Amino acid sequence: MFLIPSPNQLDLKEGTLQLRRDTEIILDYQCDFDDLNAAILLQDEIQLQLGFKLVINKTFENHSDKITIRFNRKAGENESYKLTIGGNCIAIDAATSVGIFYGVQTLRQIIRQNGALLPNLKIEDKPYFINRGFYHDVTRGKVPTLKTLMELVDRASFYKINQLQLYIEHTFAFKGMSEIWMDKDPLTAEEILLLDQYCQKRHVELIPSLSTFGHLYEILRSKSFNELCELEDSQGGEYSFSNRMVSHTLDTTNAGSIKLVEKMLMQYIPLFTSNKFNIGCDETFDLGKGKSKAKVDKVGAGITYVEFLNKVIDIVTRKGKKVMFWGDVILHHPELLNIIDKNAICLNWDYSENVKEDGTKAIASTGREQYVCPGVWGWNQLVNKVDKGFENIKRMVSYGVKYGATGLLNTDWGDFGHINFLSSSIPGMAFGASLSWNPEGDKNFENVFKALSIIEYGDESLQLISLLNQLSKEQIVGWYELVNWKENCSEISHLKQDYSKLDDKKILAGYKLACKIETKFTTLSKDVRINAFDLQEFIVSARAIQLVDSFFLNLMKSEYCRDDLDTLFTPMDLAENLEVWFCDFAKIWRSRNKESELYRIREIISYTCSYLRSISSVAC
Repeated sequence: MFLIPSPNQLDLKEGTLQLRRDTEIILDYQCDFDDLNAAILLQDEIQLQLGFKLVINKTFENHSDKITIRFNRKAGENESYKLTIGGNCIAIDAATSVGIFYGVQTLRQIIRQNGALLPNLKIEDKPYFINRGFYHDVTRGKVPTLKTLMELVDRASFYKINQLQLYIEHTFAFKGMSEIWMDKDPLTAEEILLLDQYCQKRHVELIPSLSTFGHLYEILRSKSFNELCELEDSQGGEYSFSNRMVSHTLDTTNAGSIKLVEKMLMQYIPLFTSNKFNIGCDETFDLGKGKSKAKVDKVGAGITYVEFLNKVIDIVTRKGKKVMFWGDVILHHPELLNIIDKNAICLNWDYSENVKEDGTKAIASTGREQYVCPGVWGWNQLVNKVDKGFENIKRMVSYGVKYGATGLLNTDWGDFGHINFLSSSIPGMAFGASLSWNPEGDKNFENVFKALSIIEYGDESLQLISLLNQLSKEQIVGWYELVNWKENCSEISHLKQDYSKLDDKKILAGYKLACKIETKFTTLSKDVRINAFDLQEFIVSARAIQLVDSFFLNLMKSEYCRDDLDTLFTPMDLAENLEVWFCDFAKIWRSRNKESELYRIREIISYTCSYLRSISSVAC
């Protein structure tokens, strides 16, 4: 039997208990409406898996001789629970509704694997990290619908995640800033309020996150606010996926910069019940390279950064919020850590699969509270690189344990238009949840892949996530390379790449494997009975890998006269296949997301297809 997260203590016993149509879910008289919500979740799960709907009741004592599922309020720690299956009773004992809720999530996983015939067992469980978060990008191209965000809350809380942050730069409908968001389908104040309310029902804290220093590309290239950019001549120009990642920092010497930040914060802070606020302040690449150069030359980049950071912190703390900020910049100036508000939480991120402990150790040496922040490796990818994300998460959790971090915030970024689907981030999200609850849990990746296949998808073959991992490793070329190629052609990218050095044999092998995995995904369609829509996203992504592989083989043949290459498709056929694929991709996108910036993905595909048609009749 698989469980995610692995419980602290699991004692499997002899015998089984069978759920029946007349089984009752009985709430202890001390239970409240939160516990009723958990009971309804369990009721829905049993109906989905077994086909019958149990009655929910509330009593002082249980005198029934029927099989019962009992929620009991008993002394214990806040999020801890005890789950016992045996005799004629399933009992979930906890001191709080949060503990009851987590006991229900574990029971749901057991039912998904065992059906009505449940093993007798005893579980005693509690979390290692008090703060177990997931960070989801809703800015870099893709804005989910409110329904999708609620689904994300459901799926995160299923694995006992208790914090969610949404990354916002320009995709909130700030008043007085419609020039920035009018073509982005932004989240609204009402949507945030409703999402916060929903999060509370699932015992998830919705923590606001807003860029307030760097990563303000869309704002700082606008007519209204370009004068606040560190660099000159930032207004307008051709949009660039690659440039937006490095050109976006506020001019700290302009008094209007902090006024803009305060204007945004005053609209955003009131929407959240959380007592925390993530002010961002990462990757201020341009600092000192333009308008603030004279100041930076005089006092240093570190002091200039910290002075502005502290101004933002002051605005937020005056509204009663505890500040979080990304730690990458200050780690270049560790001697300045102690002049930042000591109550501010440092979000220590490093996404390398070979990440070292140095950053975690440096922050810990100052006594400052920190979260360790790994990533699920989806940025710039058609499919998240599952194994690289898992390795990064495993290492960062271990450093968090070693150096006394108070939480984990597992990040999901969408650089270059957020082409990767939410579904391929779920394995990394679940693995981060597992190790933040129990760092001693199963770290064998293949075991976790099997567990996720059955628990998340009902795939009794246990193959699905392993196949996804295999697919993710075969992206020899992908979306990152395609975007850079397009932007290099129009000379708007800061990145340059020599495509003549690509390994055509590896690309061809990747294509063939993607074809095989697409077929296997399609075969598994009849077995995936939970979250089945994810499988369609996997299939569309596998097809994308095949087509991008073929494009680069055509590119190498055309640009470098490689007549020996097997291009798989003629340029004309490939153009048509890409266009048909995009229409399918767009349908999938719109199923879970607003229209948002889908048009930017379309522009890349249209440019690529135009190029293919231009070379279809040209010989070297």
